[in-house]
Amino acid sequence: MRNFFKIINALQRRIISVIDKNYTKKKLAKRKGECKKCGKCCENCKFLNKKTNLCKIYDNRPWNCHKDFPLTKLDQKIWGIKNCGYYFEN
Repeated sequence: MRNFFKIINALQRRIISVIDKNYTKKKLAKRKGECKKCGKCCENCKFLNKKTNLCKIYDNRPWNCHKDFPLTKLDQKIWGIKNCGYYFEN
């Protein structure tokens, strides 16, 4: 069931970002903190180096990369990301 919500969440972000070009900017403006480079948001990606938790292709990422992830608290909850360096104020 969790994988279903992950797929819906990813599709929703992509569709809304196409419809509303400022969607990502608006959401990122509410995000605080910084990436801890823990690799949690990319743990299923084939480009994640499991030893270093760093992206192998950071400068040339595919369209579906989570470079602007997470955008909301819901993203963190659905994807099971705890202790992320990012947080969101209401």
